Amino acid sequence: MSMDLGFALLFLLAAVLIGGLIWMLFNLRDHGIDTTPSDPIRGYCPICAAGLRKGEKIRSSVVEIGNVEIQTRIKGCPYCLGETSTRKRTCPVCKANLPVDQLILAISDPRVDKRKLAIRGCKTCYPQGF
Repeated sequence: MSMDLGFALLFLLAAVLIGGLIWMLFNLRDHGIDTTPSDPIRGYCPICAAGLRKGEKIRSSVVEIGNVEIQTRIKGCPYCLGETSTRKRTCPVCKANLPVDQLILAISDPRVDKRKLAIRGCKTCYPQGF
C-alpha cells in the first residue's frame, strides 16, 4: 500500500511540473491578445517630463539664423502651460524652477540634422542665448 501512495505522489508531482512548463511555454501574449496600450506615449515634455500622446504637442517658436543654426524656444506642453497647471516646471539643465512665462532654448544644426535639438537651458543657466 505504501508503494502505491509513493507512486501516486510522484505521478502527481510530475504532472504539476509538466503543467507548469506548458503554461510557461504558451503564455497569453503568444495567443494574439494585445497587451500594449491603445494610445502609446510618443515623447516627453523637456520642461515637466509629462508623457505626450498623439495630438499633444510642445509649444515652441523657431528662429533660423542663416544656414548656421536653428534656435528653438520651448514654451511647454499642454500639461505645464496654463493657469490651472499643477505640474512642476524645471529647467532640464540647471534644475531651477521655471515660471509659466519663462522658456528654455534649444539649438540644432541644419547641416547635420535639424530635427535633433540640443537643449542649452533657461535664462539663468544660458543667458547668452536670450
